[in-house]
Amino acid sequence: MNDNIQPEAMFKFSYGLYVLSASCDGKDNGCICNTCFQVASSPMRLAVSVQQGNLTREIIEKTGVFNISVLTQDTPFALVRHFGMQSGADVDKFPSFPAERSENGLLYLTRHANAMFSCRVRETKNLGSHTLFIGEVTEGRALSQSPSCTYDYYHKAIKPKN
Repeated sequence: MNDNIQPEAMFKFSYGLYVLSASCDGKDNGCICNTCFQVASSPMRLAVSVQQGNLTREIIEKTGVFNISVLTQDTPFALVRHFGMQSGADVDKFPSFPAERSENGLLYLTRHANAMFSCRVRETKNLGSHTLFIGEVTEGRALSQSPSCTYDYYHKAIKPKN
């Protein structure tokens, strides 16, 4: 990383925290991501950025579909650790947390999430360390009134202090 860039400065962006899910050959997978945002309203499109080498990214690239679960402030660190700090190649990600299937057949969280979106990939861009997927929203549901978990809130209130 460039010595002129303080990592703490990047935490000041007001993005959220999400579980990105995908499935291939009967295997469900998911990961934590902090870069998902609406990029168009007609048709409704979301963009999500996923780290290269991530199994969920590979599955989305292969299948062309993904779901987003918008995490809430009551999200426990155990959920972030489970989805974000181990590979789906080694661990089955979903049995530990309540989830349902959307119309596209993919899982989304039903607890610690206030909304879900299903998307079909329309564009893919290699950004070096990450892949940007732009997906057309095919389904979206509000799940609760709980406030969304921002990345800043995660760092201040959920992530354990060392």
